[in-house]
Amino acid sequence: MKRYGLRSLHLCGIAASVVLAASPGIAAPVDFSGVWERYPPLHDPALTPEAIFAEGAPMPGAKPRLREPFASQYEALEKKTAAAEESGQPLADASIRCLPSGVPAMMTAVLPLEIVQKRNELLILAEELAEIRRIYINEKMPPSAEIAPSYHGYSVAHWEGATLVVQTQGIREEVRFLDMPHSANMRVTERLRLTAAGMLEDQGTIEDPAVLLAPYRFTFRYKRNSSYKVAEYVCDDNHYEVNGTGGVIFDAEPRK
Repeated sequence: MKRYGLRSLHLCGIAASVVLAASPGIAAPVDFSGVWERYPPLHDPALTPEAIFAEGAPMPGAKPRLREPFASQYEALEKKTAAAEESGQPLADASIRCLPSGVPAMMTAVLPLEIVQKRNELLILAEELAEIRRIYINEKMPPSAEIAPSYHGYSVAHWEGATLVVQTQGIREEVRFLDMPHSANMRVTERLRLTAAGMLEDQGTIEDPAVLLAPYRFTFRYKRNSSYKVAEYVCDDNHYEVNGTGGVIFDAEPRK
């Protein structure tokens, strides 16, 4: 497999810069820069599942329409997860193992996100686990054989009016959103737009014909928080152990 290396990325960046420089009239119609937190706030004790997942999106626990054998595997994992929760030793997820949430899970924004917008690139910085996502604007998606699988995949975007349409491919197969299995050919399409002053919406669609019988859709909404400063987040796992079945044993004291 060819790797989409640093030199290739650098050359693509130069090419995009030349095109933009040759067209000085091209500019982003809106600026998403700033710190954003999920809205309504996820820490609100009165928050309902309907509010956590925006209107029209799958609810927590909603089942994707999967082909076999993925549907059976998904059901088995759900039962195993429930049993582990009941036993007091929940299964270790990515965050417990100090691994990136990946795309699109990092957009859940358990902790705030910071967006840094440039003319040909959008950076999304998640405070949780210090994840960094790069979205290349006005760049074509490389051939799949040239994309090295990663937690965040490879994202390109273009403007449709005031909406930034983002496509992501090359997400590692072990990266799961709501425990949903997927193939190496999964594609995530997101539409980022401002819905009101200080409000941002991310409408997403997951397409994976080899695994899904129908596209899976989600929507997240965020509110700008101009006073918040994203803090350093270091994942330190010395308060738990993962047993042989993947369950988490929490320690009262840090291990040395």
